[in-house]
Amino acid sequence: MNLHGFIDIRDYRVHLPQSLFPYCGKSILEVSPLGVDPSDPGWLPIDALGRDFFHPAFSKRNPLNIPGPFYGAETDTCETGPREAPGNVLMDRQGQEFVFKQPTNSVELRDVLSAALCECFCGYGADGDDKWTLPLIRDWWQTRFDLLESADGLGGDTHSLRLWKRLLSGEAEGYLRVYAFFVEEGRVPTASDILPDVS
Repeated sequence: MNLHGFIDIRDYRVHLPQSLFPYCGKSILEVSPLGVDPSDPGWLPIDALGRDFFHPAFSKRNPLNIPGPFYGAETDTCETGPREAPGNVLMDRQGQEFVFKQPTNSVELRDVLSAALCECFCGYGADGDDKWTLPLIRDWWQTRFDLLESADGLGGDTHSLRLWKRLLSGEAEGYLRVYAFFVEEGRVPTASDILPDVS
């Protein structure tokens, strides 16, 4: 089944250096799919990363965040997110960060974790999988035309800005259907599953 880039972040582990600070860049973060030695205490599930990375604030999330596990809420305006995760993070017109595309592989996952770590207000959340519902996803998708109209003036990588517009123009619908199934059923869909409509 084509999962439209969807990954289940529960299937990944993160290895952190002995000391995160002073932060020396995302190359110090290792991300791997399951299969790493579970007895190695250095490999952590994402939900165990703690407050250095995430402060859950789903009710305060930026409305531009695409549904998924990660989101920007009350972030700073230092422009670090698009630099750390250029393929996943943009800035709104006030300079606050939002996740315009959820990670699709371990490299993008590492980049988003680095964006969260560099954000001095700890304004990212990673609990979206527990908060999004099919009705909320449908409501968000219904706003896509308004979001598309306001897409000019956002900050970040030029290629990513073009991708954001394509996602809002319809490309994100397949991913959202897979994600909606995931949050409703608690598992990744198989080829025999019927995906919910989000329109």
